[in-house]
Amino acid sequence: MWLNKKKKGELVALCDHLGLETDGYLKSDLENILTEYLEAHQNELSTDSLLAPYYDTVISTRSPIKSTAAHHELPEKRTRRRTSRYVAGTSNSFDNRSTEESTPEPAIINERTTRSGSRALAARTPRTVRTIRDAAYVPLPPSPAVVANEIESRTNQIVASAFEAIEIVEITQKAIGLRDRLSNVISVNAIALTLEVSFLFISVIPLTYEVTIPGIPTLGTHNKIFVLPDLFVLLTSAFWSPFLTWLMTAIIGPFINASLFNLVAATVAVKDGSEYKADPLTFAVTKALLVYLVHYKDFFFWGLCNPKSVQIVGNSVGRELQLVAAGIAGLAAIWEGILRR
Repeated sequence: MWLNKKKKGELVALCDHLGLETDGYLKSDLENILTEYLEAHQNELSTDSLLAPYYDTVISTRSPIKSTAAHHELPEKRTRRRTSRYVAGTSNSFDNRSTEESTPEPAIINERTTRSGSRALAARTPRTVRTIRDAAYVPLPPSPAVVANEIESRTNQIVASAFEAIEIVEITQKAIGLRDRLSNVISVNAIALTLEVSFLFISVIPLTYEVTIPGIPTLGTHNKIFVLPDLFVLLTSAFWSPFLTWLMTAIIGPFINASLFNLVAATVAVKDGSEYKADPLTFAVTKALLVYLVHYKDFFFWGLCNPKSVQIVGNSVGRELQLVAAGIAGLAAIWEGILRR
């Protein structure tokens, strides 16, 4: 149709020309409004030069009902037009077809009347009203119990997600707290001393007792043999003599000297406000000095250290390892002192 080819701006201009309302309507709504209005005021607007192309299009594509009415009003004139437009050989077939089309059945008339009424209703219905009408067809839940179950399920999911987030935060905070506790000179010395004493225990405590755990054939397991340490050696001097020698040169001697010569007791403090009981740097220097005198210069402190025990400690723990641990502890103490000043 002529209106279908127009843009929305052109349709709005036509509505303004005819004094029709255009606010809140789509292009299809404007087409329906103009069609309804132009058909109702055909006698008045057919002479309008702006609307003449529309009526020409309507006349050329007039519906069978209007064609029938025009045929009854001007039979001779329509017959002459038919005769002038078509040759004689095809005029009879066209008359028969025109006669068949000009007599529509009542059901077709009622259907087209219903469509015209629906089109007029859609043209007069604003967009907001249609939205509310479409919202009325949204499917509702079958019962309140289903709604309650859905709300409870969503709530449980939210609570579970919250607990997972809390656990992740707690793990992160614990990791940060562990890092803060290990980031000091005492932790460095503790790790180094633990490594040394582990090597010493492996050397002086022999693995002598074998324990066999029988397998279970039904489960497809075999016999497993475990070797257990001989803890009775703790009651002999074979254990205590090397252990006390290491303890004297690695912990007791350096700690006493670091407590007496605490050079940074008044300036270096830990985070909780308490001062170090022993100077970390003096502790590392004293330990390195004792290891050098005992293991390299064979200075046994006037018989306090057994040469055999010193040899066992040197072979199991390692003289180089003790010197390296003392050096690392000393560097950590110097760096911590620089950061705290």
